Amino acid sequence: MEKSKPMELGLGELLSNPNIVNNNSFRFISRDLGVIISFAQMDSILFSTGRPYRAKESRIIRILKGEARISINLIEYKVKEPMIIISPFNSLIEIVEISEDYDFQVIVPDNNFLPIAQGGALTDSYTKHGIFISPTEEELPQIDAFFSMIWDAVHKVPFRREVVQHLIMALLYNIRYIHAKNEESAPLQLSRQEEVFRRFIGLVNEHSKRERNISFYADKLCLTPHYLSTVIREVSGQTVMQWINQAIILEAKVLLKHSDLLVFQISDELGFPNPSFFSKFFKRMTGMTPAEYQKKRHT
Repeated sequence: MEKSKPMELGLGELLSNPNIVNNNSFRFISRDLGVIISFAQMDSILFSTGRPYRAKESRIIRILKGEARISINLIEYKVKEPMIIISPFNSLIEIVEISEDYDFQVIVPDNNFLPIAQGGALTDSYTKHGIFISPTEEELPQIDAFFSMIWDAVHKVPFRREVVQHLIMALLYNIRYIHAKNEESAPLQLSRQEEVFRRFIGLVNEHSKRERNISFYADKLCLTPHYLSTVIREVSGQTVMQWINQAIILEAKVLLKHSDLLVFQISDELGFPNPSFFSKFFKRMTGMTPAEYQKKRHT
């Protein structure tokens, strides 16, 4: 039987599934670009807590109200107004907790839309970590102006592609300056162990679907398995295998939620020897079977 591809959250899928939004007047979407000026007012059924998804494109997210805990590529962050987040492309994102008064704006350029790779402009493509900044009261009006001008520009007829491209690039460069200023005033001094951890998490996000062996990750980092295990436990309080298992479970949840693959196909996709082994692993990690998780997502 031919497998169908899991639905990842990208501009193409959003265009082909209009039913996920109840008020389209608060979003603009095309094959090249998506802009949401108010997620709360758009009234979408897209996001819920505990349901991970894979974002194909990089995202510029501006928190307008409320606060949340989100996981980007296995690392959990607490975000609140007026923060701006830039997530790398192909990120695995999960909303862990979110306040009832939340609202945010999002700009999602296709990976080929901007003159330069927007994800590489700010995010760490090696470790797949996002960028988080908190603009000051003095910086907020300029940020607000950029979002307003971009929202205005995407509605001009005919579509002014170069204008929109350069407005987004100007916003990204402005964020870069704010980020650099914050780094200078409070530089992030990573220890050798923390650097190893960040690189390890990047590798897990990239390879965990097929590689479960500690030796694989140790070899990639030019370390012994024993040293890697010690560092990861000291930095994070979790073992190497716990991090790998978390990544596998998130991948499994994305496939169970966003695809029409059967359990045995998902088991094969994730490199398990058989569906029974996969089901037992999933239940041990989540407390429910894959079939129970699939049913739960509809309730």
